[in-house]
Amino acid sequence: VLGERGETLVNVCLVISQVGFATAYIIFIAANVISIFPGIGRATICYGCVPALSALVQIQDMAILSPFSLLADVANLSGTAAVFFQDFSAFHHHEIIKTYDFSSWLYVTAVAVYSLEGVGMVLPLETSCIKRDDFPKLLKWSIAGITALIATFGVCGYAAFGSHTQAPVTLNLDGGVASFVKLALCVALYLTYPVMFFPVWLVAPFSAPMRVAAVVGTASVAFAVPSFGKFLGLVGASICTLLGFIIPAVFHIKVFHYDAKGGEGGLKKWELMFDYFLVAFGVHVVFGILGTYDSFMSLVNHTDGKGVD
Repeated sequence: VLGERGETLVNVCLVISQVGFATAYIIFIAANVISIFPGIGRATICYGCVPALSALVQIQDMAILSPFSLLADVANLSGTAAVFFQDFSAFHHHEIIKTYDFSSWLYVTAVAVYSLEGVGMVLPLETSCIKRDDFPKLLKWSIAGITALIATFGVCGYAAFGSHTQAPVTLNLDGGVASFVKLALCVALYLTYPVMFFPVWLVAPFSAPMRVAAVVGTASVAFAVPSFGKFLGLVGASICTLLGFIIPAVFHIKVFHYDAKGGEGGLKKWELMFDYFLVAFGVHVVFGILGTYDSFMSLVNHTDGKGVD
């Protein structure tokens, strides 16, 4: 649509985003394992993930990865259910719950946009489907269900722990069940890690040593950036905003064009204005610039990410 440069831009954004997601997984694993076993060093955990992951990322067939993905889903659902149970058990504080806090809107929006982390898997999953005609319907129901789950999960976590809510929320949990939850979610993300890298190998078919180097690189970044929430905010505000909103809007304008006479196949005026809003005047460009700056500064200065001074 946008020529060779446009293809290169999309591929670069896709690679950076998927690598960012995979890095966040290792940050999550390190934070939770340390909370269970404080005596283990962060470097040991981050780089200890490398050997097995280096082997898993060599797999080039999505069908082979499906058992790992299924096991990750089971662990994820078990951990999520246990977190909900702990949320309701922990709801005993008397703190007034704020319904909104505009000082943190950049950070909150960045983390919300980060939830688009699975968008790079849509085409590989569709390609792997036996009945591809049923995929759009399945995708719609999946997105609706995941959106409802994420919203409910966030509300319950904040309602349970108030201003003491940590990122990730599993750090708020305690007791024997908490250890199970943390380990289950760590296993889920560990097994999801090679799946997140699959789109990278489709657009950039690296050699086996380069794949190992990519895994080592993500482990190194995870070791250097211990803050899970702030890292999510940086990835969401920067690359996810560009890849999830701005580029698709530009493609929409380029492919369908605006037809002032309202002919079939052309964009209506309100559709064109909405695309321009997303690209130029909407929250996505403004948020992409301000949000990236805010997330980066909060990461560097170890602040809470509550807006740009």
